Amino acid sequence: MAAFKRKQIVGLAGAGAVASLLVLAACTEVTLEDVPAKSAPSVAQPSPQEKPRTDQVFDKEKYKDQLTIRYFYLEGPEMTGDSILIQSPDGKSMLIDSGLPGVGSQVVSYLDKLGVTKLDIALNTHPHTDHIGGFATVAQKKEIGVFYMENLPYPSSASYRNAIAALDAKQVPKEILEEGSTFKLGEEVSFEVLSPPKGELPGAIKTFSAPEMNDYSMVLRMTFRGQSYLITGDIYKHREMELIGSPLAEKLDADSLHVPHHGSESTSSSELFMQAVTPKYAVMSQNLFQSPNLMERYQKKGAQVFSTGLHGNVLLILDGKVIRTVTEKDWAPRSGAAQK
Repeated sequence: MAAFKRKQIVGLAGAGAVASLLVLAACTEVTLEDVPAKSAPSVAQPSPQEKPRTDQVFDKEKYKDQLTIRYFYLEGPEMTGDSILIQSPDGKSMLIDSGLPGVGSQVVSYLDKLGVTKLDIALNTHPHTDHIGGFATVAQKKEIGVFYMENLPYPSSASYRNAIAALDAKQVPKEILEEGSTFKLGEEVSFEVLSPPKGELPGAIKTFSAPEMNDYSMVLRMTFRGQSYLITGDIYKHREMELIGSPLAEKLDADSLHVPHHGSESTSSSELFMQAVTPKYAVMSQNLFQSPNLMERYQKKGAQVFSTGLHGNVLLILDGKVIRTVTEKDWAPRSGAAQK
């Protein structure tokens, strides 16, 4: 089935489709590094509930023998970025990205709530401020075993410089990952890096434009007892198409998906990419919910979709057989109101 599925998708992704997606990506308006996206009014509101399920999402004991993935809601008036904590059944912790510099203290507070004193692994998908900025605070407050990153120095960014300085001050070892790199979190959780392409960084970055750097975000496939999770950073449709047309295409198929680029429909989540992944669960890391159309598109393909902007902190629990979810808040479209 997987091979048949890949042939179907690659067959659809002909030269014309690739060309049209490249034009779309090139024409997209983006927010540059260190210039946070402007705040926007929320287009939807959580449905009423008696009490947020914060304690359930951050329960330290209930899920400790299972694999947990927690999406941290990072509060702020602008788009604050990504921060995801993965904890293995044998008690190892891995933090993927850390949001803007100003929300680093929020990440530390969440780690404190979970009793995390040491991060066995910290990983940065790419050095934009809304992904690396909070590590300056996290590195000061928490022990870090190893810091995984791309071969993409970004010295013109204060966020990058401050994060690296904080890591160096604590003598945290740094390791470069690229396509083909593998590592484990504990005994049972395995990761394979699908992007950036082997040997292309840092030379492929010419202008340090937002599209250029986002497209070289780290893409990882996590596997655990037969279950899978795809982490995509901020990749654009251009990189989606390259992965679909590569020998790695079958590895895109995953049970759970980190929706690319904070749920931006204009830059990411092409139809062919959604067909390649076919997730049962998809999470948008966006403290300001701005993707109702994309949410509906994923739902129509059979995925349960969560947004930190609607659901607050989001928890996925994997046991090798089923995936369960706990959200801090309830949300549902208002009765009789269409999402626009």
